[in-house]
Amino acid sequence: MGALTLGGLLVACGGNNGSDDVRDSGSSGSDTIDFSYQGYRAKIPANPKRVVALDPRTGMEFAVMAGYPIVAGYRLEKGNHLAAQTPSGFKALEGNETEPSAESVLAQEPDLLVIGEDWWKFYQEKKLLTEDIAPVLVVGGGFSPFWRRHTEEQLTLLGREQQAKKRLTTYDTRLAAARKEVGRLIKGKKILVAGAENPQFWAQTRSFYLSVARDLGMDVMFYDPERDISSGKSNEYYSLEKVDAFAPADLIILQNPDDPATRAKTWQRLPAVRAGRVAPLNYYSNAGLALTATALLDELVSAAKLLG
Repeated sequence: MGALTLGGLLVACGGNNGSDDVRDSGSSGSDTIDFSYQGYRAKIPANPKRVVALDPRTGMEFAVMAGYPIVAGYRLEKGNHLAAQTPSGFKALEGNETEPSAESVLAQEPDLLVIGEDWWKFYQEKKLLTEDIAPVLVVGGGFSPFWRRHTEEQLTLLGREQQAKKRLTTYDTRLAAARKEVGRLIKGKKILVAGAENPQFWAQTRSFYLSVARDLGMDVMFYDPERDISSGKSNEYYSLEKVDAFAPADLIILQNPDDPATRAKTWQRLPAVRAGRVAPLNYYSNAGLALTATALLDELVSAAKLLG
C-alpha cells in the first residue's frame, strides 16, 4: 500500500477524504512507520535514504522540514523559497509535476516519494505514474488555514517532533518582528488578497495565505471563518463588471498581475490600483506549512510597505 502504481493510485486509501482524523503512527518494525493521516495510510521507511519530492510546494517543503535526504524533484522556479533549501547534488527530474516521467523518477532509485495531497489527487484523477516505484508519503495541508496543526501533527507522527517545534518557533519569532516592522502601516487599513483570471477576478476568503496575513494583523477583506473549504473552494469570483466590490481596499495583493483582466477599466479605476498599491502574490507562497508561512511573512512585510 502506498506505492505509486496505477492500482495504488486507484485504491490505496484515496488520499484525503475531507475528514480531520489523525491516527497514531506506530512502527511495525525498526525500519518502517505505519503512517496514517486524514484518510491516507502507508507503510514508509522510518529513515529513508533517497527521497524524491514530486511537487515543488507542500511535498518539497515537508521533505525539507522532516530533514529527509532529498535526491531529486522537479525544477524549483525563480521565486520559490525552497530552492535555497535543496542539498548539493539535487537532481531536477525530467518532465514536470503535471506531466511526470516515471522513468526519470525510477532512475533516482528512491525509497520514498513525498507529495502534497492536492497533487496526489491530480495524479489519481489522471492515472499518472503507473509503475511500482517506492512508498508514497502524501502530505496534508496545502491551502489549509490550519497549517500549524498540519505541520505539528504530521512531523510528530513521523517521530520528528523537534523539527516541528523548531520550524514553528522560527515562525513565531519572525512574526513578532514583522508585527513591529509594519504594525503601524497596516493599522486601520483594508487588505485584499486576490487573483486575476480573465475574464474575472477572485478573492480569497479562507486559506493558508489569509491565516498568515491575519497573524500579522492584516484586516483582510472577504475573510469568512465559516466558509466550507473541504472541497478546496476558498475563492469567491467577481466578474469585470463587479470588481468595484474591491474599492475599499487600501492594498491589493494580486496573483497574475499581468493577466489581461487587469487591463479592464473597472480594475484600473480602483483606488488602490490608481495609487500604485498593488503587490504581487507569489504562487509558491500561496500554499504550504510552517516553512512557507515564515517565507510568506517576508513577502507580506514587503507588500505592507506600499502603505507607507
